[in-house]
Amino acid sequence: MQKSDQVSLYFLDALEKIRFFVNISDRHMKEEFTKYTETDIETDETTYWDRYQYRNDLSMHFKKTFPQYQKQSHLLMLVSFFEDYLNQLCHSIHFEQDLNITVKDLSGSGIERAKNYLKKVVNIQIPTNTNCWKKIIEARDIRNIVAHNAGYLDKKSHQKHFQIVKRNSHLDSEEFARVHLNIKQEFLLEVISAMENVVNAIWKNTK
Repeated sequence: MQKSDQVSLYFLDALEKIRFFVNISDRHMKEEFTKYTETDIETDETTYWDRYQYRNDLSMHFKKTFPQYQKQSHLLMLVSFFEDYLNQLCHSIHFEQDLNITVKDLSGSGIERAKNYLKKVVNIQIPTNTNCWKKIIEARDIRNIVAHNAGYLDKKSHQKHFQIVKRNSHLDSEEFARVHLNIKQEFLLEVISAMENVVNAIWKNTK
């Protein structure tokens, strides 16, 4: 098992790799769209068939739908990794200090339960009164819209989420038959930076 200070350091290293992955994935999507628009079925039939199965109606999907699938998937991954980091930190400290209480003994779940364990059981200072922590919690709430509602917002039951979207210039929504949540690349990078700041603060408090 990793030592508690190592848990944070390993996660910081992972976040740097995740940032690279998010950036390169966005670049690949844009390059694929360029390739699609430049491919001519009459001169490059093999590529058109192998890559796009003769689909000539993918432009809007490449512009909007596919990038949203990608960014929503990245957000799911990011928040899950952060929650796992906090839980691993709780497990490591429980082992090191031979505590009677584990994180699973507390009520609740996810980020909130791990935060309460670290603050109330272990007495580690967590920077919950910072904009970075707020950004992570908002990312978690937006993640829940993706995970439980496939990225659709309900005007009655998701008022809190509409407020998050309204406050952040890197989120927006648009209504067709339903209200669609749109995540911009900058939002993901903001969340990664916020996680780095929070994890650095926690690491300093566990050294």
